[in-house]
Amino acid sequence: MSAGISFSVPATAERRVRQMVEATNARAALHGLTGYQMSVTAPFLSDYTDPFSGGVIGQRPTVTVQLTGAVPRHQGWTVLARLDHEEEGEMIISLFPGLSDEQAAAANGYRAVANLCHGCRAARHRTATYLVRHDSGEFRQLGSTCVEPYTGLPIKGLLALWRIQAIKDSDWDEKDGGVPADLRVPVAEVLRVAAAVVAADGRYYSRADEWRRVMPTAHAVEDYFFNAKAPQEWKAALDADPDARTTGEAIRAWAAQGYGDDDAYRHKIGQLARVETVSPRHLSVLVSAIAGWRRDQERAEAECAAEQSTAQGIIGQRHTVPATVTAVIPLEDRHYGYRVQSRNLIKFQDVNGNVFVWFSSAAKLPARGDQVEVTGTVKEHGSHSGTVQTVLTRCRISQPQPVAA
Repeated sequence: MSAGISFSVPATAERRVRQMVEATNARAALHGLTGYQMSVTAPFLSDYTDPFSGGVIGQRPTVTVQLTGAVPRHQGWTVLARLDHEEEGEMIISLFPGLSDEQAAAANGYRAVANLCHGCRAARHRTATYLVRHDSGEFRQLGSTCVEPYTGLPIKGLLALWRIQAIKDSDWDEKDGGVPADLRVPVAEVLRVAAAVVAADGRYYSRADEWRRVMPTAHAVEDYFFNAKAPQEWKAALDADPDARTTGEAIRAWAAQGYGDDDAYRHKIGQLARVETVSPRHLSVLVSAIAGWRRDQERAEAECAAEQSTAQGIIGQRHTVPATVTAVIPLEDRHYGYRVQSRNLIKFQDVNGNVFVWFSSAAKLPARGDQVEVTGTVKEHGSHSGTVQTVLTRCRISQPQPVAA
């Protein structure tokens, strides 16, 4: 009678399953029993459920293992189940692997008697007996030493084949940092969450910004997917962002355009954006795409606004304007004997798109994206790459003053 067992395991566990099946077959062969034939499907992605929240947080490469063989049978006798007799009077039935539905139903319907052995009929305490059935329908409950004399089936060989059930029910998780090392998360979901985090925080924070006492965006995204202690209210607030999915799709489209670029980073995020899932070790690289996308968006907006730029202020007079820092560009140092002067080109843009530049040697500089109020002397009106710009000197930078209600 053929036996078939099918179960799924992580693709990373396939080798270990093969080794255990081979060891099982070798033990069974020592006692004259035939083992199992094993076949494995091609890897496929299956959902991974967080054991804490019960929600699906990603997918894992998985294979389905199929074991086929024959349920041991001799002279019409088949061993159906092991009956474990507990001290409290309870009985646990362990079916032989691969039984048919009819055989399993017959075994589960048998009314076992504790300590009974129909073979030797010796009255003594037994922790386990075995249920056997003849093709005629006759049942017998046998102690372990009576199984082979009564049925002709070696108990040690049967126990070896029984190990397959333990293999099927094993926990095959290989976890790294609390989640399986081969877990993969949908790219679209990662970028959606990243967009929601940035919208909530007001800006993207890279790992290099950790000194700011603000959680890097990548860390927040990792917490959303992998941290069982992450506040559910925080996750719900991110999920409620109505624009996050659309923004995530835009980031993914922008990132995918970098595939094949000479720049290694642009090519890498292009690779990640073109597939459906990402592993945790590449998640931070994918999340960083939002910063590049926003820079390109801001650059395009600034360039569009700069087309309307006109000369501002009167040459030689002080001029004050609220503006956004659009660029901080290091220039070649100046040398005065033994003294070195560092210089930077700082670009500003006001709400009307007017462009201002300042060649600064100040030690303390604003950062790109800062909203500031800049006061400086108008040195000249010029143009660069067709954009009219106002050159300032001796600038003072401060926070913009709030508008009175």
